[in-house]
Order: sequence, then C-alpha cells, then structure tokens
Amino acid sequence: MKKIVCTVVALAVVSVPMISMAADGGFYLKANLGLGMGIDTDVDNMNNSTGIATMTFENGLAGSIAAGYDFANPMRMEIELLGHKNDLELFSHDTAYDDFNDGDLKTRSLMINGFYDVDTGSAWTPFAGLGIGISKLDINDPGFSSSEDDNVFTYQFIGGVAYAFNEQWSVDAQYRYIGTSDVTIDGADFDHSSNDLMLGLRYSF
Repeated sequence: MKKIVCTVVALAVVSVPMISMAADGGFYLKANLGLGMGIDTDVDNMNNSTGIATMTFENGLAGSIAAGYDFANPMRMEIELLGHKNDLELFSHDTAYDDFNDGDLKTRSLMINGFYDVDTGSAWTPFAGLGIGISKLDINDPGFSSSEDDNVFTYQFIGGVAYAFNEQWSVDAQYRYIGTSDVTIDGADFDHSSNDLMLGLRYSF
C-alpha cells in the first residue's frame, strides 16, 4: 500500500518541473462519462466454498473528472478521479448457500495519466494514453460475510479521438481497459478489470 502511494506521489512531483518547461501548453479541465463493462472474474479462497467462485457483472456507469496540462509537444499529463459501479449479475460458487444475483461492486480510483496526441493538421486528434494509480474496491454481496474494501494498484490503457470546436472546447470518444492487482476482501482473492466506452468534454485555459 505504501509503495503504491509513494509511486503515485512521485509521478505527480516529477510532472511539476516538466510543466514549467512547457512553452506553448496550457492547463485544462475534463469530464468523462460512459459505460463500464466489468469483466467476469474468478474468486479464490471464498468463505464456505469448496471450489473457485465466479462473479459476473452487469454493465454499469463509469465517470471521471480530471485536471491536466497540455505540453503541446505533443504530450499531455493529468490527474484523474475515476469511479465505477457494477451490479452483480451472478455470483456462482459451490456452497450450501446457493448462488446470488444481487449486490454490487464499487470502484473509486486516483490515477495519473499520460497521453500522446497525434497532430493531423485538422480539428480531429487521435490519442493514446497510459495511466497508473490506486483504487478502492468495495463489494456488497450476500456471498461475503461482511462489507469490506481493499486498496490496490490500478493501471489503464486509453485510446480515442478528439474533435476541437475551438481553442477552448473539445469532445472525444474513448475506449479504456482498466485492470487491478489482486484484491483481497473478506479473505477472498480476485482481480478486477473492465472495458469502458466513454465520452469526454475538455475545456482548455
């Protein structure tokens, strides 16, 4: 946990002198909203289970807000607060308590993202990005004896295309793959990942 926090903080500190060296860049604010498609996952060491449990999720809501700096060279860097909520479609495991189809998984993430923008000489700008950070996962389900959470390392790969209306406002469509390190909740172990489709709105100062 301490190593994860230190890594995130170190990246933020390193970005400060880089910002001061940028010549034609500028700060921006951004909001993203879309569909979070949680990927099925196996659960090890499940209480009262004689084998591996499986969790499947319904599609849910994903959203974020971010503040960043465009270096115009053509890199961008931002700090993002990202959230997901997926209802449980089915929790299947070998136990006397049968299967469950209620409950949900909430994920709250603090990410540092870096982007590469492809200059096309037009209002359209394809981009690719990579992010790392930390997430708090909170599961609420009858299969767990108590409501617990865990903080884990998180990474994401981002790709999309933006359209600029003018120098201040732009919109984009993006795909994200988000994954975590092993999560331990109520003694059970699993990892979590999601395919996300999102729309973004950015205002540049």
